[in-house]
Amino acid sequence: MKKFFRIFRISAVILASVAAFFVLHKPVEPKTDDCSLDKEAAKQIFKTAETFEKTGVECVFNVSDASGNMLGRVLYAKPDETSVAGFGGNLRVVTGILPDGKIAGIELGENYESYGFIERVKNEGFFTKWNGLSVADAAKADVDTVSGATMSTTAIKSMVALNLSKYSGMEIAADQQDSTALWLKIAVFIILAYSLFAFFFPQKTAKFRIFHLLMLALILGFIGGSALSMESFKNWIVSGNIALVPIVILCAALILPIVSGKNFYCNFVCPFGAMQELLGKIPIPKKSFPPKFMKGVTIFKVVLLIFLYAVMISGLLSDFTVFEPFSAFKFEVAALPSLIIAALFLVISLFISRPWCRFFCPTGTLINMFAKKNGGEI
Repeated sequence: MKKFFRIFRISAVILASVAAFFVLHKPVEPKTDDCSLDKEAAKQIFKTAETFEKTGVECVFNVSDASGNMLGRVLYAKPDETSVAGFGGNLRVVTGILPDGKIAGIELGENYESYGFIERVKNEGFFTKWNGLSVADAAKADVDTVSGATMSTTAIKSMVALNLSKYSGMEIAADQQDSTALWLKIAVFIILAYSLFAFFFPQKTAKFRIFHLLMLALILGFIGGSALSMESFKNWIVSGNIALVPIVILCAALILPIVSGKNFYCNFVCPFGAMQELLGKIPIPKKSFPPKFMKGVTIFKVVLLIFLYAVMISGLLSDFTVFEPFSAFKFEVAALPSLIIAALFLVISLFISRPWCRFFCPTGTLINMFAKKNGGEI
């Protein structure tokens, strides 16, 4: 009977993921798109804009104020087969050009990026780095991406270059999506290899547990930002994009519980779980809970996962980072709620072992669906 319920859980997760893909996935729109301008984004560039007149050039509009004075032009970049998608999928970029041919500003149009990340990127001045450049110079500009939002800012940079190159008749190649440094990939794979060894031989590696946890928090967390989360699952479904490092982690996280019956990711890879466990090693008495209470917690976590899935499918919530602690590792671009949640649960972990993992984490609940028992991280 237990084997049947395990197969049922795994099948339910797979079917739910497929359903989410068909509902949420945003394919690249065809070139026949009508270029309907995102006027609100354009007005962020030209504050006094009132009229937008389509020119004979595809997705280019003349912009005028209420008196009919020409303010400049806006280019509305649409995705095509050469586009680089952001973390949340395909996006559109509005580029403003002054009458003298200089760049007036860059704004995001329709997109599925995490709101908190985009706001932080704006606050860092990323969108102003093209201002004042000629169209030719802006198309070739080597603009630095923003740490913690590399995929999103790479996609924006690529869309700006592609749009301006088409406008000017230049040929510009799109940036590659996976911009993770080679040394970081190697470091992550070394840590994952050790994590696998620790998973199968926990007694032999027990004395190195603190060092292991430190490396998970530092390399996978603060430097790599490689934590699995509901936000990352949602974005992979929407965009269809997943880089090498996260796909390896995801495969290990889902396959090993099927093979071994045990949760590999939560106990041996998750950087936020590692942070909680590290703080939990401070010699402060920990609160324990009776089995009946923990059984109720397990039911609550499953209900929470189903609720979040329903919210995701319905489109009522587009940014899960504000309800999860994982983006706090990239604190320079993390949303404030994520930072607060991370700090709160790290403090609680001084008195309760791994509180986020044990009482809330929907990502852990999802992974546990593949294990023999639906529950129980370290």
